Amino acid sequence: MEQRNKNRKLLRSAAAVSIPTLFSRIFGYLRDMLQAFYLGTGKSGDAFTIAFLIPNLLRRLTAEGAMTAAFIPVFSQMKEEKTRKKLWDFANAFFFDLTLVMTGLTVLGVVLSPLLVRLIAPNFVDVPGKMELTILLTRIMFPYVFLVSLAALIMAILNTFHKFFVPAFTPVLFNLAIISLALFFAGKAEEPAFVFAAGVVLGGVFQLSFQIPYVWRKGMRFKPLLSFTHPAVRKVARLMIPGIFGAGIYQINMAISRKLATSLVEGSAASLYYASRVQELTLGLFSIALSIALLPTLSELAVQNDILGIKKTLAFSMKMVVFITFPAMMGLLILNRPIVQVLYQRGVFDAESTSMTASCLLFFAFGLPFISGVRILAPAFYSLKDTRTPVVAAFFVTVIYIVLSVIFMGPLKVGGIALALSLSSVVNFVFLYILLERKIGKIRKKTFLISAAKSAFSAGIMGVSVWIFLGDFDFFKGSFLDQLAILLAAIMIGILIYYILSLVINKEDLSSFKTIVSRKGISKEKESR
Repeated sequence: MEQRNKNRKLLRSAAAVSIPTLFSRIFGYLRDMLQAFYLGTGKSGDAFTIAFLIPNLLRRLTAEGAMTAAFIPVFSQMKEEKTRKKLWDFANAFFFDLTLVMTGLTVLGVVLSPLLVRLIAPNFVDVPGKMELTILLTRIMFPYVFLVSLAALIMAILNTFHKFFVPAFTPVLFNLAIISLALFFAGKAEEPAFVFAAGVVLGGVFQLSFQIPYVWRKGMRFKPLLSFTHPAVRKVARLMIPGIFGAGIYQINMAISRKLATSLVEGSAASLYYASRVQELTLGLFSIALSIALLPTLSELAVQNDILGIKKTLAFSMKMVVFITFPAMMGLLILNRPIVQVLYQRGVFDAESTSMTASCLLFFAFGLPFISGVRILAPAFYSLKDTRTPVVAAFFVTVIYIVLSVIFMGPLKVGGIALALSLSSVVNFVFLYILLERKIGKIRKKTFLISAAKSAFSAGIMGVSVWIFLGDFDFFKGSFLDQLAILLAAIMIGILIYYILSLVINKEDLSSFKTIVSRKGISKEKESR
């Protein structure tokens, strides 16, 4: 009964993340649609993609990756063991230490932007003005790293108090900032990419400022205090150093993929970006939400030395992941081109852009359950203050990914890079699972494997049904409204079939998932604020 209550609490926390994440993904699509319309997959599209990659990668590695993974377990332990004054002294010290460090990193990034761009996209010199445009866009967007790093720290503090809704809502503001500037200025600008770059920085301002009142209510007063020698600050720093590589292996590989894509035909880097955005839509609605909620939960169990509780929570989380990602994977395998065409094909995003992006999305689909699985396993290491073990897996995974990319790029072009990413995610999941069992002992797999088999069977039937349904229409010759109607009908049919089959053979997992999408899941979070 106690474990069931823990599972319900975890699902309510995931619901508090997934609901605003849904809105974020909707506005994120509108942002991408405008970006595809104005920038496409040509010179401007590639330039903006690579320019945004640099600060965005740093954000995911240092801010939402290693820093969050290192900070939450330490902060959770202090919350349990130290006085309120000592807790907030640590939070203030870390905030202003981070402010100073990120200021220096931002200045350094702006100065070194030419070197960074030339390292990542040396082939851009072959297109007149492309290298210069990318460098300038990188310089404009680099302050975003500073803003979002501080926002991520505040998010980590709120998450430790199991406040998830507000931090998860900030990406909505980020997307709204870009959309607003694009709607008002992109059509009038000589180079629309500058408008999108300005929107990125404005979005970072919104993400930081929106959370400040909420963390103030919890007790943080932002009293200027620099203390790099504070024991807890040094402990987080020690955990962060290996964590930068381990926590962000998928993002590192994604960055490598875009560098490799710049050596292919123009538009390859942008195609990878748009395909990854569709993939992240699927991940964000549940897997990312669950992983965000999972780290504070596992950290509390680790402080209590409740290893059995950690195992049970992980097993339950894995069941939920396969229940969601198997049908999502099947949907992307069947509907990749219709999805890309309906979402993006307009303006300068033409049929060739659709073909390249759909190829990437097809191969990304295979890795979806394993990327999600990694996001569940990694927090277990971080909750135990072990950021080194994931580095061991990350090193081998990166080497394997690079080798696979070189092999597949020849026959499959940019799609081969996406396939290599998916296969490396499989390897990463297997490595982490083996290493975690060595650390905490065997995790009961029987119920998880039975659940996975049921989900796989239901997803398979769903996929075949959707494929047969699509065969009755000439999708690609219809108008946009016809294509939209067919795609929505196919998705609804797939969801209905999967729901009915789950109701018959997988009722327990379906009931757990309903907790996330129900109003009850989110209202509990709102009541606790």
